[in-house]
Amino acid sequence: MSELVRQVWQAVRPVTAQQRFLWWCGTLMLASGAVHGVVALVDWAPWYGAVSWRKPTVFGMSFGILAWSAVWIMRQLPVRRWGWLPVGLLGAGSVAEIAMVTTQRWRGVPSHFNQETGFDAGIWSAMGNIVVLVALAIAILLVWSLVRFEGTTVARIAVVVGLLAIEVSGYIGFGMAAEGEAYVDATGRVPETIVFGAAGSAKLAHAIGMHGLQVLGLLAIGLGMAALPKGTQAKVMAAAVTGYAAVFGAVAATAYAGRPWTSPSAPVAVLGLAGVVALVAVAGFVAARLLGGRGRARAGVVS
Repeated sequence: MSELVRQVWQAVRPVTAQQRFLWWCGTLMLASGAVHGVVALVDWAPWYGAVSWRKPTVFGMSFGILAWSAVWIMRQLPVRRWGWLPVGLLGAGSVAEIAMVTTQRWRGVPSHFNQETGFDAGIWSAMGNIVVLVALAIAILLVWSLVRFEGTTVARIAVVVGLLAIEVSGYIGFGMAAEGEAYVDATGRVPETIVFGAAGSAKLAHAIGMHGLQVLGLLAIGLGMAALPKGTQAKVMAAAVTGYAAVFGAVAATAYAGRPWTSPSAPVAVLGLAGVVALVAVAGFVAARLLGGRGRARAGVVS
């Protein structure tokens, strides 16, 4: 197991100034999320709602993991000075977003949809603009990965599909923002949660889209470490991508249908279940190859 951890670290460790910047941005956000998770336990305040410790905790963890994942992507792209553009937008933008979410929670006011005062409105407006810049950084990484990727085939598939999923997740996020703004306009109050229709789980669909990169990325690293022919690796990754797309699509479709994720339509439920089975099967296959000691190869990145 220690060898597996070492190999994964070799795959994601930062080696350039740009990568180190992203790494430390991610570390800062993850540390903030962990600290606020402890604060939530100590405070014992409600986990959900417009004002909760959930937001600095979950946002910090989510954006922190995204920044670390971007280090892995940058490891497999050529070093260019202009790489500071997506790196800066993603790293600095994410830190600023988390800082504003955290500030509002410590002030005891909602971070999202809050226009009670000029300061609150300014925070909410800035958060929306920063998310656009982060989405732009993801788009640049996506195009760059399509044209100049230097890693393995399975890593490239994982990166492209993962970044596309983040952009789709961003689209869902903007839909959530529109729903929230409409609620504020209609009621004058900040919504406690956002749903599509009657009970569509917008947050779950958004989260699944945000973190497909990590799921597929870990599988790509594992496949790169296993002693498997390249053709087999590609087929296994294709199965993983198909499974992930099925799960993401099923949850998103259920959300937009206004149904809770626990109550999808029968065809969508079958699609989602098939996706889960595919992902579990691929993960089990990769884990068996690695833990079975059948060989180690490079972890799917260039040195």
